[in-house]
Amino acid sequence: MKKHLPNLFSCIRIIGAIYLLLFTEEFDLKFLIIYGISASTDAIDGYLARKFDCCSMLGVTLDTVGDMLIGAAPVKVIIWQKMYVGCEWFFALIGAAVFFFLCSAILSQIKFKKFTFPHTYFDKLLGVCVAASPYIYYFTNNIKLLFIVVGVVFALCGFENFLIMTRLKKAVPFVPSIFHAGKMHLIEENKEEAKK
Repeated sequence: MKKHLPNLFSCIRIIGAIYLLLFTEEFDLKFLIIYGISASTDAIDGYLARKFDCCSMLGVTLDTVGDMLIGAAPVKVIIWQKMYVGCEWFFALIGAAVFFFLCSAILSQIKFKKFTFPHTYFDKLLGVCVAASPYIYYFTNNIKLLFIVVGVVFALCGFENFLIMTRLKKAVPFVPSIFHAGKMHLIEENKEEAKK
């Protein structure tokens, strides 16, 4: 049962994100509460996966889907409310990030015969920025500040993810940074040896 707990929290994030995408239109108190609960599961599922040593490709996939959906919820509000007017450059940053993530997924399929996104510390920073985005806007009322923070981190995260995928020799669920990518297969082999 313990090994399924991280995936359960990822599913809670996915359900909360779908609710926000379908039934909310502004950064009001209801949005902030549901968003806060859903986004907080990102930290919980990662902690539980490490604590119970049950990292898996399914878990990474659910976590990534949850992250993408919860990240889309504020974007939906921004588009719905037309907050982007005058800040169209933000979508160029998002487009660049999505391009690099797609290239990373395609490269993963070619190299490892499966779509996967290795999690990194930069992903965690992106998660914090995205999780804080509705609150940044709610308390500062400054959409440009929000776009700069989230857009730049998202674009850099996508680029790092692509660079990591070019250097990985084996599909692994967690790669701390681009500087670890070339030796992750050795780290994973040492972990497997230690378990024996």
